[in-house]
Amino acid sequence: MRNGTRAELAFLHRVFRQRRGWYWGAWGLLALTWIAGIALLALSGWFITATALAGAGLLATLDLYVPSGGIRTAAISRTLARYFERLVSHEAVLRSLADLRGRSFRGLAALPMERIRAYRSGDLQTRLTGDIDTLDAMPLRVVGPMIAAALSLVVTLGIAVWLAPWPAAVVLATSGVATLAVSAVLALAGQRRSHALVQARAGERVGLFDFIGGLAELLAYDRAREHEARLRRENDHYARRQRTQEAFGVGSEQIVQAVVGASALVMLVLALGWYRDGMLDASVAVLLPLMTLGLGEVLGSLPGAWWRAGESLEAAGRVQHLEVAATHTPATAEYVDPTPRDEAPALHAHGLTIGFRRERPLLGPLDLEPARGYPLVISGASGHGKSTLLDTLAGELPPLAGTVALGHDDLARIPTDARYRHISYLPQGLQLPDTTLRSILSPAHRSLSDAALWEALEQVDLAEAVRGTDEGLDYRIGEGGASLSGGQRRRLALAAVVLQDRPVVLLDEPFSGLDTPTQQRVVERLLPWLQDRQCILVTHAPGQLPARWPRLELAKPLGRS
Repeated sequence: MRNGTRAELAFLHRVFRQRRGWYWGAWGLLALTWIAGIALLALSGWFITATALAGAGLLATLDLYVPSGGIRTAAISRTLARYFERLVSHEAVLRSLADLRGRSFRGLAALPMERIRAYRSGDLQTRLTGDIDTLDAMPLRVVGPMIAAALSLVVTLGIAVWLAPWPAAVVLATSGVATLAVSAVLALAGQRRSHALVQARAGERVGLFDFIGGLAELLAYDRAREHEARLRRENDHYARRQRTQEAFGVGSEQIVQAVVGASALVMLVLALGWYRDGMLDASVAVLLPLMTLGLGEVLGSLPGAWWRAGESLEAAGRVQHLEVAATHTPATAEYVDPTPRDEAPALHAHGLTIGFRRERPLLGPLDLEPARGYPLVISGASGHGKSTLLDTLAGELPPLAGTVALGHDDLARIPTDARYRHISYLPQGLQLPDTTLRSILSPAHRSLSDAALWEALEQVDLAEAVRGTDEGLDYRIGEGGASLSGGQRRRLALAAVVLQDRPVVLLDEPFSGLDTPTQQRVVERLLPWLQDRQCILVTHAPGQLPARWPRLELAKPLGRS
């Protein structure tokens, strides 16, 4: 087994082991379902044969109650076991995958920006949705059917040993071994297709997200048809692979059914011979081949289960990549923040050089330590590294050289939660969720009064607009803040920063989209709040800010901003 497969299996084991009791219960119920189905088929054949013999006068006595009771018991047991198996297994797997999504989101939240930028948005969403959903095949369609098939085979072997001469058990055992061998061969070929199917699905979804996300620009530049055609080709490619895989699975099951059918035919020939020799009565001679056929439902599911394992393993590798990336962040869980909550450590940088490649830095070296109450205003033309500088000061990007420290600690070794206990960062690109103003300003983990929320909205000159709505603080902003103007979105985010009440504030174009009078009102109202804080503020219009605030103009156009 390759190392990658071992790692993926270990990952899946970690995902599902917390509810292993539930899974064993579900697999036991699945085995009971299949055993009851086999018993129902076998008992029905036995009872029909015995009744026919009794009607023809070839059977002197016939107990109607025991076999009919067994048939009813098997029918009811199969129905109930199937219902509760679905209930238990889906409860367990949905909770397991919900836990995994929670861990994945928490891991992503802890990643610095440079790590997240390594993923395309469509690929990231596919890993968190489609790939995680694919993992349910392992407990539901792979491990469960294999365990249930083994238990069912053991039970039928026991019945064969009890009712018939030893060759009957040999035929059943041979049928099981042959089915496993055929399933293994077919599954190996199917798993190769499974890996390609997962990759094709990821490519198709990435293309779809890219197309929808950039549709306005594609229409504006008359490139929508070109990208639509490409998306259609990717969709067709994925659909072809999916159809091929499904056809392969159906064909595999038919091959296994043929093996089981051949075994049933052999069993029928043997049973008729034993009946002729007086070793079995006619009803048992019919029961044995029907019981063998009943195994077809059980064993026929194995090839499909095994090639679905390929999909789960490939998806597990893609989801595990997120977990590995989050585990290998510079911040460590062992870090203990030495700063008391009532102290405000200062942010400072020395010999700081920033950028994305060492051979081509954007800016530096710089020494920065803004004084509290005097925001440092950073300006410069686009492409001079302003936003990259704030990303680095926030700890989202590592510096190419020099250090950024918060108090006495290097920023690189401080975990995300501890870092953002002291730093508020308003980036240039906002990603607002489709929720209410109240949820933006006061997340669930905090408890702020309505009076505090209204005061923050007053500080950013947004309270009057919010009062003009029927919902007030419960006004829903729409996906990405679509129900707000660009300036209102910036001010809402700025109000959230105000309510965080942290000693270090990094603001990237906080007044974008505001007219001059509105900006002046907001700045004036924020002055008391800024008095006790370190603040670094990036803007393209430094002349609209108080003249007493210190300035730093970036004048080295080396690359992206």
